[in-house]
Amino acid sequence: MVSGLAASIRSSLESSTFDLAGHDATSIQSITHDAFSTPFPPLDQMIRITFVVGAGKLSRQKYDAKAMQILTAALRELEFVEDRGAGCSFDCAGCFKTQHDTGKNLFTVVVFPKVVSASTSASHNASGDASRQEEPLLPTNSPGYKIAVCSISTFQSLLSSQCPTYAQKRKCMECIEGLMELLQSIEDKLMGGHPLDSAEQSLYDEMGELKEKLTYTQKEAAKHVDEGLLTVQEKEMLVEMNQKRIAALMKEKNSQAVAEKLKKALARKEYLQSISDEKLSSLSSTYPPPLRHEAKINPLRKKLLPLLALEGKSKGGFLTLAETKALAEKEDIENEIEHLEEASYGWFEEEEAFEERLQKSRDKFNAKYGKKSSVKSSAKKTSAAGRSVGGGNSVNKWVLPGQKQKSGWDTASGKKKSGKGKGGSVFSAMMLDDSSSSDE
Repeated sequence: MVSGLAASIRSSLESSTFDLAGHDATSIQSITHDAFSTPFPPLDQMIRITFVVGAGKLSRQKYDAKAMQILTAALRELEFVEDRGAGCSFDCAGCFKTQHDTGKNLFTVVVFPKVVSASTSASHNASGDASRQEEPLLPTNSPGYKIAVCSISTFQSLLSSQCPTYAQKRKCMECIEGLMELLQSIEDKLMGGHPLDSAEQSLYDEMGELKEKLTYTQKEAAKHVDEGLLTVQEKEMLVEMNQKRIAALMKEKNSQAVAEKLKKALARKEYLQSISDEKLSSLSSTYPPPLRHEAKINPLRKKLLPLLALEGKSKGGFLTLAETKALAEKEDIENEIEHLEEASYGWFEEEEAFEERLQKSRDKFNAKYGKKSSVKSSAKKTSAAGRSVGGGNSVNKWVLPGQKQKSGWDTASGKKKSGKGKGGSVFSAMMLDDSSSSDE
């Protein structure tokens, strides 16, 4: 019988975070097996289970030094696959990804559990596994698939609209690197004389221009650095990467090539130091860029203002027939605003970064039209809305070891969107680190 932290994990009905501080290797392996060896019961919507497996210097001693490796190895034994592009979609059930929250300086493993859907459970008894069609390696609605199969010209357009910030372009680079690993594994299988299954063959036939897409993304990310189009957090990430790169080069055997790399890294350090936080903060009105669908959202917000006032009036008295009909449109407008706000999520955008852009959009509107509470209340559903790619479907609930999980689904969360796709067993993009020289 499952108990303790594993039981809390399996009882999750919403996206939750569990802290593995104080757990040793044996405990982590046991928790992982008990929590994920069998599929979760049917869920209305996919959830993500986030494990905190490490932290910065002040809290590092609380975690097993190999907590991340132990957890991910245990997941692989349970046939979970690593996918940097995974998100809160049933297409990504059985996937996991590792992340470094630079803002909180936490290392996490995000797991998208295998789930028994009501329809799948019913059809399984009727027709059995043999009748199920083989799933594609990458769901066709996922960013990973779109990046893999689109032309270079289409990709350039998508990168601009779906990954408008430096951090998102970095994550896009990781995704492409993962796709290249997947492609290489398929080619290795062919070279070994092994036939491809239908899913592998289909993706192999469609993939194209990955190296060109990676090169283009690297150049576009470098432009952010060269032009100083960064957030304070992005600058801090670059400084940390640069410091690690310099330290690594200092340990290498002295040579002309190493000396040249070190010279460039030191020049980059000096350049980053010249970019003040005050200067970056002054760019906040233009960078990060506004919501992708803000031009469509604001007219709806304006249309909603008199209806919100009318709603307040209805609480104190009777409405005319015309006013009642007008008020009936309020929910439709709110739903459309919610939909457009969700659709403005970047492919690889962190939830916190999106929330900041969303709030800035609302504040800008409120400042212009002087209705501070109106827009906030009308759009409250989307404050925790799911993103199409990076992941979240509701505000995380932190759960400490041994603490019981709150039951019940928070229906106030926004509508969920299809997430990033499930990759093959080798679809593992590199973590953000100092080994890349693209922007060092």
